[in-house]
Formats: sequence, structure tokens, C-alpha cells
Amino acid sequence: MRLRITIILMVAIGGLIVVAVGTVLFVSASANVRNTLELMRKRAELTVSAVTAGVSDHMLPAERLIADISGRIARGELDINDKERLVATLSGALAPAPQIGGVVVWDRDGNGVWVMRRPGGGIAVTTGRGADHPEFAPFIADVAKAKGAEWGPPFYRDGATFVTVAMAAERNGAYAGTVATGVSLVELSRFVGNLAEDGMTAFVLYGDDKVLAHPTMLDAAYSKRLSAEKPVLSIDEIGDPVLARFPDLPVADLPSKEEFDLREPNRPMGGEGSRGDGRRGETGHIIISRATDAFGTVPWQIGVVIPVDAVSQQMRRLIGSIVISLGLFVVAVVIALILARRIARPIRAVSAAAERIEHLELDAIEPLKGSHIRELDEQARSFNRMVQGLRWFQTYVPHQLVARLMEAADGPATHVHEAQLTVMFTDIVGFTPLSEDMPAADVAEMLNRHFEMLNACIEAEDGTLDKYIGDATMAFWGAPEQIPDHAARACRAALAIARAVEARERTGGKPAVRIKIALHTGPLIVGNIGAPSRMNYTVIGDTVNVCARIESLAGEFSGDRPATILVSSDVVRAAGDGFVFEPLGDRAVKGRVQSIEIWRLVGEVS
Repeated sequence: MRLRITIILMVAIGGLIVVAVGTVLFVSASANVRNTLELMRKRAELTVSAVTAGVSDHMLPAERLIADISGRIARGELDINDKERLVATLSGALAPAPQIGGVVVWDRDGNGVWVMRRPGGGIAVTTGRGADHPEFAPFIADVAKAKGAEWGPPFYRDGATFVTVAMAAERNGAYAGTVATGVSLVELSRFVGNLAEDGMTAFVLYGDDKVLAHPTMLDAAYSKRLSAEKPVLSIDEIGDPVLARFPDLPVADLPSKEEFDLREPNRPMGGEGSRGDGRRGETGHIIISRATDAFGTVPWQIGVVIPVDAVSQQMRRLIGSIVISLGLFVVAVVIALILARRIARPIRAVSAAAERIEHLELDAIEPLKGSHIRELDEQARSFNRMVQGLRWFQTYVPHQLVARLMEAADGPATHVHEAQLTVMFTDIVGFTPLSEDMPAADVAEMLNRHFEMLNACIEAEDGTLDKYIGDATMAFWGAPEQIPDHAARACRAALAIARAVEARERTGGKPAVRIKIALHTGPLIVGNIGAPSRMNYTVIGDTVNVCARIESLAGEFSGDRPATILVSSDVVRAAGDGFVFEPLGDRAVKGRVQSIEIWRLVGEVS
């Protein structure tokens, strides 16, 4: 199978670009995808970690406060029964921690002193018994038995809900009372709201369905819905349709073990959210969260709701860069294909021209165009000069002979061998007196027209024009191709020449030309004969000499005829029954002992 050079160049150049650029693009894109996904994972982890750490930092001052007060009671620096000093100490402890809503100290009998922040500012001091808050009493009882701080359930008091933490206070190794404090959920919501980045919503859940912190809890209407029986709202009650689906959403199966959970609410969500256009539910979101049991037996879910647009921004940039890279890749491949076609075009032109040379169609070859590529430009100029030289050369070598020798190549036809052939000689009668009064240019023009006619008739019958000898010509049939009816073809060519000469005479062509034609068939040596630097495809042998002698006899029988054709008896026998021959008897010829039987070729059998 042979391939076109255009395809080879396209495959070669385009293939190299595809392999090289494609490999780099694939490796780069793969690395960028991995890096982008890793950065997104890191960002998610850092976001959750930052919110979790922020919530811990926000809550731990409450734990440190009760630990400090319990320590003072244990060391005797603070007397639970000294109400005045106790109130002063507790009020001072609230000052550096604005998120703490109040502090309460119960003695071992359940009597407590409450120091609470007022909504408008200032401190409110009240007293009461733990039994006055039955929902809180079991927690106080458990704290009395525990070691260290204990986080309790959300606790409602005076129109606000607090996340409580308590610690038993000992004196001289015995239980002396309980110290408790609480962090306002409003302050916790304000704090986590400041932790979230633009477009994100931070939250803290108590379990999976109760809300401890959310930006909507800063709304005054939120506190009106709270009560001692209902200290916190469920996720269905805060107006966030995305977060409302949190309990029902499965945790995504991430490729590797992450330190956060990822949930993907499907859109459309419906409802309103916190986006400025009021249509948060109409866009996709993801929820990343982390559970912690650092604040009681009920785990907290700390996380953020992130719009997909915020997460996918990096992916869009990555996809954009990949698309641009693919575009450049396609452009490079297209340029490579165009370049391959541009390189292949002059090569194809040379190939097409060479094919015309093979068929000797030199006049049909257009000059090759130059190229910006030096080698191709030099090739075009050299090829054009070669074609011009061949055009000159073909005027000196018979066209059909060259074509046949090219077909024969180095086969037996070009080797010197003996073959049975038919030879023709033609000669103009009285050429010397005819041309002596003519200018040289007119003589050359007359001969050119005459030889052109002879060539046409000879080549029409597949004869091989051997040479011009002054005003005479020599041709033969049967080589280089083997032609079984070579004698018949030679006879038809001779008759065609005679008709052409007669037609010229009838039309009054000047000068009037009469011609002698001789044919003879016999064995000849044929092939490439000559020196290595100058070969000639020709025939030699006695048959040539005999034919020349017959041509010289034609003058005796020409009379006033425009053309006279004499043939030997060998031609008559070889030509067959398709021709009319007139016997002229035996004639002695110079150089031969035996006479030759001569015949006049009159025409073809009608």
C-alpha cells in the first residue's frame, strides 16, 4: 500500500504535535485538576476548621470563668454565703467576656445568686432556688457528682437562650456548691456570622435538627418564638431551606478520609434564603460540617453552607484554562496540517510533472512555482530547467522512439539482437537541382514540412524513425516492440506518404516534390549501438543495404508520378493479401551477385 505524502506529512507533523502538546496538556491538566481539587479540599477543611476553632474560642472563656470562680471558692478566697462580695466578683468576671450572658452560684442547699446582663446594658442581680427551674435541676444534680466542667443543654431565661456550662465548687474537700454560666445564642450567632466568608453561611446545630447559631437568629422576631419549654428552634423554623434539609442529606463519599462531612442539596430548593436577590434556594449549594462532642453529651454540628458558584469558581477557571489550552492545541494541529499541505503541494506538483515526463507530455507541464522553503525553491528551479532541456532534447530524438525505449527500459528490446524487420528508405527526386536556386531558409522550411509529414505517417503505423540523411529518411518496423505484421504496417505507411505527396501536388503546393520510397524485409541487427557517451538505437545489416539499393532503382520507374513505391519480394510475401503489387521483374543491384525481384506497391485491396 502506497500513502500520499500529504497524509504522511500530516500524520508526521500533526502526530508529533498531538503527542508532544497533547502529553504536556494532559499532564498539565491532570496536575491542575489534582491541585485544584486539593486546594478546594484544603479550603473546605480550613473553613470548617476555622469556624470550629472560632466557636471553641468563643465558648471556652465561659468554661475558664467558672473554673476560676470554683478555684477561688476552693481556696477560700470567695465565700458563697458572702452575697455582696460574690455579686461583685461575678459582675467583674462578666466584663471581659461579652458573649457570656450571666453567672449563677448555688450553694449546697440549692440557693443561688444570679448575675445577668441586661439587654440594654448593665447588670441584674437576682436570687432563687434551683428547684425553680425543674428543666435545669437534673443537670445541676449531675454536675455536683462530676469532676470538672460539664456542658449542659440550652437554657432559657428572661427572654434569651444560653448554652450552659457548670462546675462543682468544693471547700475543704467537700461539695460546697455549683458555679454555672451561659453563652448567649444571639452572641454566638453574631460571632459565627462574622466567621463566614462572602456568600457563605456559618451555623451551629445542637444535634442534627436544633439550631444554636445562625445569622437569622439575630432577628428580634427570633427571640419572641423562644420559651422555657422551647429554648431553641428547629432547622425548619429559621427560614433557611438549604439547612432545613441537613438531617435528610446523605454524607458524600469522598475519595479520601476527610476531617469534615460534605452534603450536596439538590436544586431547585425553593423558598427564600439569605442571598441578596432573595432566591438562594434556586442555586446549588454544598454543606460542609464537623461534629464535635466538646460541649456536652449531645454533639454539635459546626459548619457552613456554601453556594456552588463560590466552590466552582476555581473549577470554572480550571476548565477555562483547559478549554483555552485545547483551543491552542487544535490551532496548533490545524496549523500543522496546513503546513503539511503547503510542504506537500510542491512535492505533489513535482510528482505530477514527473508523471507527465514519463509519458513525454512535456508541453503540458506548467512551470513549478517557487517556495519560501529554500530546498523546495531550489528543487522547483532545477526541475523547470530540466523540463526546458528535455523540450529541446525531444526535438532531436523521435518522440515515439523515446517512449518505446522508456517502456522497454533495460529489457531485451534495447539490447543488441537479431530480428526480422522491415526497413523503409525515402528520398526526394531531384532534390539538388530543386533546392540550388532556393534560399537556405526556404530549403530548411521545405524539408521541415516534408519530414513532418513523413514522421506523422510512419508513427501512425508504429514505425521507428531511425535518421534523416540529407533529404532522405530511414525507418523500420518490428522494434523495439515486436510487431508481427511489420511488413503490412510499412506498406500502409508508404501508401499514406504517397497520398500526402499527391494531395500536395493537387492543391498546387510549391515547390512540387516527387518522392521515391523503398521497402525491404529481412534479418537485421537492432539495439543500442555506439559509444558509451553517445548511443543510437538503430539497425544494421545487409537488409538496410538492399533497401537502399531498391530506393536507388525507384528513379527508373518514377516517371511523372508524385510518389513511387518499390518493394522486394520478401515484403510482398510478408505483407499478405491486403495489398496490390505490380511485378517489375528481377533487377541487379550494386554489391550483390544475385538479382532482386522488384515489385511496385500500387495500393490496398478494396
